[in-house]
Amino acid sequence: MPERRLSSAARRAQLVAIARDVIATEGTDALTLAHLASRAGISKPVVYDHFSSRSALLLSLYQDFDQQHLADLRAATAHAPSDLRHRLEAIATAHVECIVAQGVELSGVMAALAGSPALEEARQESERRYVDICRQSMREADDSAEFSTESAIAFLGAADALAHAAAHGTISPELAQSTITTVLLSMVTCGD
Repeated sequence: MPERRLSSAARRAQLVAIARDVIATEGTDALTLAHLASRAGISKPVVYDHFSSRSALLLSLYQDFDQQHLADLRAATAHAPSDLRHRLEAIATAHVECIVAQGVELSGVMAALAGSPALEEARQESERRYVDICRQSMREADDSAEFSTESAIAFLGAADALAHAAAHGTISPELAQSTITTVLLSMVTCGD
């Protein structure tokens, strides 16, 4: 009986899953479109139907991570108690958990795309959406909560560094989460 062809969406999902496995097991440098085709048991043109280049594949992996990161943040803040401290703890926990879960793959993708204008554009848009979700959650907890642009920039830098340190085992995830919460508490201002 002949093998059933995958739909375009199912094939893309398969390729993304295999690409993540290649990065996790062989490193980012091993991820080429030819290697991806070989690992998937398909021809290179099928891979090119989904990804025009290695950079396009890597950018797609980054965008998938970003979508998961934003979904995790929304879920965490939606289920957190409504006071400001608990919202900030939920933001910190979601940030660390997501980066720890994707750490090796994400680091490799980011390194491979370093200097790419497309990555920089995607990263800036991702950060804008992420900070918007954080601000909304903070204001739902305390409508006078302010989170300035410079505070958001500092938070993202500190949170990413701490979460990556946890992903690499330099510090515990719990320490990363509590430190990020402390950073956020020092940066959010509320009116009286």
